[in-house]
Amino acid sequence: MNVLAHWHPACLAETLGAVPLRVEIAGHFIAIYRTASGTVAALEDECPHRRMKLSLGEVIGKRLQCRYHGWTFDCDGQGESPGTPKLHACATAYEVREERGVVWVRAQGSQSKFPDFQTDGFMHMCTLEHVANAPLEVALDNFTEIEHTSTIHAIFGYQLERMHEVTVEFRATEDSVRVINAGPPKSLGKFLDWAVGIRKGDLFHDDWTTFFSPVYSVYDHWWQDPKTGRESKVRWRLYMFVTPVNDRQSRVTTFSYAKSSWPVGFGGGLYWFKGVMREQLNNEVQLDIDILNSLANYDTSIAGLKLSRFDKVLGLTRERIARLYRGGQKSLETVEVG
Repeated sequence: MNVLAHWHPACLAETLGAVPLRVEIAGHFIAIYRTASGTVAALEDECPHRRMKLSLGEVIGKRLQCRYHGWTFDCDGQGESPGTPKLHACATAYEVREERGVVWVRAQGSQSKFPDFQTDGFMHMCTLEHVANAPLEVALDNFTEIEHTSTIHAIFGYQLERMHEVTVEFRATEDSVRVINAGPPKSLGKFLDWAVGIRKGDLFHDDWTTFFSPVYSVYDHWWQDPKTGRESKVRWRLYMFVTPVNDRQSRVTTFSYAKSSWPVGFGGGLYWFKGVMREQLNNEVQLDIDILNSLANYDTSIAGLKLSRFDKVLGLTRERIARLYRGGQKSLETVEVG
């Protein structure tokens, strides 16, 4: 399966106005635009006439007009020349889906399934976009291991001095990888600890599953008393998509949801904390982006690395990226854990 055959988040719907956007996915440039009637369309960002960027053109009614010679293209890529009326051309068009505040694209004719969002009972808190200067495999490495949270993150994750107490479990299927972590958490701060319902002695549970068509992880976060089983008042669920921009950059699109058991209105009081949660999550993801931008080497191979007990996931995800996402052969790389 070609990479573009998977549904990819291309841009936030709110960023798509009257002017077309130029978006890069896996080295392919795509012109995304909204017609006068509100329909979203996506074409290869290259006019088949003389190779002008279509994203620099103008939307006129239901068609996108090329800036260079005025050729116009409909949502299916069918083009017409104003100077030679009988001359037609076709630009490559993509299937488009606008959902959850995001514009998604995939190659025409693909049979890939749309990502499964299971958010019943959860309130949408925010959707964020970040770009990391790291290839897909390296970016995913960061978001699918928990060890770095003790040193990199401000409030999310585990205490460094008690990192040895954190448990990690791996469960892999043919098309997914699940990682289950539990251990002593960092404090969110007195106010947020109280608002979330975290008590002294609670363990932080970070349970996620990564899928590979497209590449994304679904994270469930909660705190729990290991003796009584009492859970915190708030749970988080994140959907984090890692999309290759090219072989050097990756776009990270994060959908954040939460649910609360506080007996108050407006989603258990979550409505009033949307701004705070957005700011906190944006800061935490940006810390990940900053560390990815600071690596000394962006080789996607893991051969020769001295890996810890948390790093078994690296080999598991690489095999599935190669086989399920890129449509190649199984990766022969193995992980030796120290």
